[in-house]
Amino acid sequence: MTHDALRQQMISLFKETAEAHYRAFAATDGADPDWPIWYADHLRQPVSDALGVDFSQSDLVFCLMTADLEHTARESAEAWQTSYADHFIERFAPSEEPQTDTLALYMTPSCPFCRIVLNALENLDVDVELRDIFADPDHRDNLVAARGRATVPVLRITNGDEDRWMPESRDIVRYLQRAYG
Repeated sequence: MTHDALRQQMISLFKETAEAHYRAFAATDGADPDWPIWYADHLRQPVSDALGVDFSQSDLVFCLMTADLEHTARESAEAWQTSYADHFIERFAPSEEPQTDTLALYMTPSCPFCRIVLNALENLDVDVELRDIFADPDHRDNLVAARGRATVPVLRITNGDEDRWMPESRDIVRYLQRAYG
């Protein structure tokens, strides 16, 4: 499935879930402080099937909360469902052609989470350009321009004109193992 088709599928899943959630909480006009738990229960299997990742409920709750925080922080005019779909695809979608991807890891040598990713890269013998954001200010500036902050590690996956910026060491390692393991 192409990333565009997957994106549309994910947007539809989020829209359907929002409608079901609203119906379930109609008495409170949709207000539910524990919405990520409800959404995770509703979405766990369909999202796992769509992305080919076996999500635990806690993983999915965390991802939903992170997607919500990023969408809110960006103050985007984009519909939240689209923003969430992009968030999940960026972190979990398989590469359409991993053998043609160019990889760059934005990192710092002293970061323990970067070390986890570096160990996985070494074990998998994956060719990746290391971009130390403290050693080269241009790398830091590129990361901030793309992600809005300079937290590391972030794996940049480039295929043709498409760039994906994958944060979170666990997500990066999971992706590398699926794509190159």
